Amino acid sequence: ISLIFIIAVFISCEFNQSVNKDLTTGAYSRGDGIGCDNVKIQINGDVDNRNEFIYGEKVNFIFNDIKGLKKENGTVFPGLSMFIVKNDNDTVLQHQDLFANLENGTDLSPLQLRANFTSALPNKNNEKYKVFINIWDKKGKGTFQYELPFSVKESELLNIAASNLNYTKIYLWDETRKTVVVKKEVSVQSTLILILEGLDGLEVIDGKVFPSFSIDITDNNGNQILSNSNILAQYRETGVDYDTFKNGQLPVTITFSSGQINNPCRLKASLKDLNSERNIVITTELEIK
Repeated sequence: ISLIFIIAVFISCEFNQSVNKDLTTGAYSRGDGIGCDNVKIQINGDVDNRNEFIYGEKVNFIFNDIKGLKKENGTVFPGLSMFIVKNDNDTVLQHQDLFANLENGTDLSPLQLRANFTSALPNKNNEKYKVFINIWDKKGKGTFQYELPFSVKESELLNIAASNLNYTKIYLWDETRKTVVVKKEVSVQSTLILILEGLDGLEVIDGKVFPSFSIDITDNNGNQILSNSNILAQYRETGVDYDTFKNGQLPVTITFSSGQINNPCRLKASLKDLNSERNIVITTELEIK
């Protein structure tokens, strides 16, 4: 009986008047004159039904078969706003109307509307978020409201060990797919970027810091795929401005050559302070295919 009940309330939208809540995610929808067949949550291109997102994931809301909009010569004029609020207080993202440029309306049938955001949001203090999406009829009075509470967590792909150094974010970015890497499977054709943000704690000398950064990737047979003992070698003597280093990003680009790769591959990257024993060591395994 419980299973049947959960299926019955799973993001189903009745036409004209409807109030629904998804017991899995806490998603809430209310239709008044506007209805939809269903709402799908798509995460990094895959349909999923969860409200805990990994930092940097692209979250897409798909509203299928919107009905109830007033037609003029076979054309409808929807509006769609999206807001994200942190801890019930701070608005961290707002779009007043994602279809502001749709001046001539649309004759798409069935009508599907989409809204998306990237979950690159603060999460170290267990912040709680809620996204509010409102669909309305620019030629009528109908509305459809959707809310989803969600949280953001760090990716478990990277193992990060920091010794007396601080950082805001460290993550692996797929520049080819324009998404954060959250699974160990990556394409040999992708350009990856290891990104370190908010680095602090290095010894400051005359307003400068002296970091080094090494990276190695070896396959399962011990073959070296990539190796650089110090990407920041050019700054060994001159150093880097402290404020620039702390407030900027340290991006390290990773590309692969075609050829035989024996998976899994092991990545190890190390940020070190040349004037102390402070360091950050990053490790992970990748399946390069």
